Parts: sequence; C-alpha cells; structure tokens
Amino acid sequence: MVGGCTMTVPGQPVTSGKPGAVAGPLPFNPTIAERTNDRTDGTTFEPCSAYSDAELRGLEIDPTTVEDAAKVDSANYRGCHWRGSDYSAARGGTQYSQIVGVEMPLDRYKRYMRTLPWQADRTAHGRSLAVAAENNYCIAAFRAELSIVATRASSTNPSPGRTVECERAVAFASLAITKAP
Repeated sequence: MVGGCTMTVPGQPVTSGKPGAVAGPLPFNPTIAERTNDRTDGTTFEPCSAYSDAELRGLEIDPTTVEDAAKVDSANYRGCHWRGSDYSAARGGTQYSQIVGVEMPLDRYKRYMRTLPWQADRTAHGRSLAVAAENNYCIAAFRAELSIVATRASSTNPSPGRTVECERAVAFASLAITKAP
C-alpha cells in the first residue's frame, strides 16, 4: 500500500532551465514567422497578452492600438507597441513598447547598453528595475526568468528630463513585474 501526504507550500512556482515557448492567445494575428524563437524564449511572460483593457487604460494606454513590435521574421525580441490615450495622428503624443529579448542578468544588460544614462536602480514589488532617460524616451527594464523585459515610454514633446516619460515607463514596468515570473 502506498501512502502519501499533502501540504501547502507558500510562494510562487519557479522554473528551472530555459522556460521554453510562450503560451496564450495574442490580441492580434501574428504575421512574423518564428515570433518566439531561441532569442526570445527566455521567459514565459508575454507582454502583448498580459494585461486587461482596464489595466492599460489605468496607465493611460489605449488597448485598441496594440500591435506586434517585431517587424522581421525570427526577430531578436518579441513584444508589443501601444499608443497613449493622449496620442493623435496630427499632434503625436505618448507611445509605449514592452519587449522581451536578451537573456542576461540586469547588471550585465546595463553594461551591454552602456551608452544609456542609467539612473540608480529602483525596486518594484521586490525586484530591481533599471531606468534610463534619453532623447524623447525613458526605458525601465527588469529580469523575468532568463530574459530582460524592457518597457519604453516616448513622447513627441518630451518633458524636461523626461520625468513624465520615466514615471510612465516605471508604472508600466511595475505592472509587468506583478505578472512576470
């Protein structure tokens, strides 16, 4: 006779090794061959399908503007672009992107992207968040499983020091952190 017991273990499941393919429906029909490939499969997190419309609207992002960030087959990253609720074709406005790609620790990513003016790291939901502002945008990046998730907020008319763009990028990345493994 085989006996057993059950017990509840607190916390979240953690994967070991390479996470593999991404699951879940996308909010568009992908036209990019090998959208998920050996350069983009370092995390199961999928930015394009991670959020509800209400969550995006809460960040002043128009969920109806979602589009694939990849533009070539077998791209080096996967993710999506969105327009802010302030965006118009005539005046421009805020645009967002969130992509998954490079497989490396966050400190190595910052060295890899050394031309960016990195600020002191921040912490969001217990995870490190790297932030850099340049030109008309701000980027906020964190590690999910083996990959870097980079969130970018850009504006046609950037704020002084890109403070508004950084607030928006950090807010969107912070939401992503709550959903990414």
